[in-house]
Amino acid sequence: MPAFITAMKRAATSFNPPTLPKDGTPLKFGIISTADISIQALILPARSHPGVEIYAIAGRSLENTERFAKKHGIKKVYGGKDAYQALVEDPEVDVVYIPLPNIMHYEWTMRSLNAGKHVLVEKPIAMRSEEARRVHELAEAKGLVLMEAMHIRFHPAVARLKEIIARGDIGAIKHISSTMFLPSLAGALYTDEKFALGKGCMMDVGCYAIEIIRLASSSDPIAVTTAEFDNDVHHVHNMDDNARGTLQLPNGVTADFASRISVPPKFGIIPKLNFGVEVVGDKGTAKLTEYMIPQVYHSIVVTDTAGKKTVHKAYTFSDGDGTRPVGEPWWSTYRHQLEAFVTKIKGNEPRTWMTKEDSITVMQVIEQVYEKMGLEARPKSPYV
Repeated sequence: MPAFITAMKRAATSFNPPTLPKDGTPLKFGIISTADISIQALILPARSHPGVEIYAIAGRSLENTERFAKKHGIKKVYGGKDAYQALVEDPEVDVVYIPLPNIMHYEWTMRSLNAGKHVLVEKPIAMRSEEARRVHELAEAKGLVLMEAMHIRFHPAVARLKEIIARGDIGAIKHISSTMFLPSLAGALYTDEKFALGKGCMMDVGCYAIEIIRLASSSDPIAVTTAEFDNDVHHVHNMDDNARGTLQLPNGVTADFASRISVPPKFGIIPKLNFGVEVVGDKGTAKLTEYMIPQVYHSIVVTDTAGKKTVHKAYTFSDGDGTRPVGEPWWSTYRHQLEAFVTKIKGNEPRTWMTKEDSITVMQVIEQVYEKMGLEARPKSPYV
């Protein structure tokens, strides 16, 4: 019971974090879109970061954007057909956060970088790996910080899993399995027009299943050996509701992944969550549960060949200094991500990072998965 109460306290604080005073010159973030993801991904994490101010927001509907801004205490509002460009050109904005539909990520990352802004863009960073390469090349040329918001890689729980594997607790890796199942919380997520927007299970959540395999193995897939899909939820042509497949990794390591966008609830009412990764070695296994929301609860269960189990948890980092704090137990993956992003902008080195090569590799794997499935790749951005 005490553990349950502690978990509930962490969850409550994570979803309603304290508001800390801002320092003298906080980075001013502008958000393009009033998409709900921005609340958990940036607005709430920014409350507890003294170096971040959510300064501006842009939306197509001025009325809706003003309502959103008032609710979240955002000073500057841009509305109408030219709202996005107006925000990007605002000289007060230091950083642009982009939670737009997938098809628009490339265009508005390019526009923001060309306007001299640092960029945090939701995954997937672009529609194709070549687009991911181009946005990073532009950021490098302009000396700006660009990162794809692959938030799962920033939490201490993932770092602890990597430490356990690196020190040889389970021996040499033989196989990795990952899952990324989202509950049915919404209506029709995928409709006929969503293909053109770059939607699909692999684009929306399958990327996490691929990324956690890369993180656990500290390697990149050599090949997609099998891939299958179902569209039995929304029944939309060329749209994957569920995706699964197998990968070949270096040194004879194999992996399998499964992702689902709309898992029916238990007993018709209880949302089912399954965000896990299991690493099988020649001396044992290590299984991390709930890598998406580890601040609420997670566990890393290490089982040796004799069946002895050891449980690890990591809600904060074990080391910290002036530029890399250990964090608070209630910090979400998004809060740790924001910490790393700001650290990078300030010229310091974060504990981990989503690099140019990381983003390109994940997109290449997604492209290969769609090819192996026999599905069309999502359309390229029309922006030139």
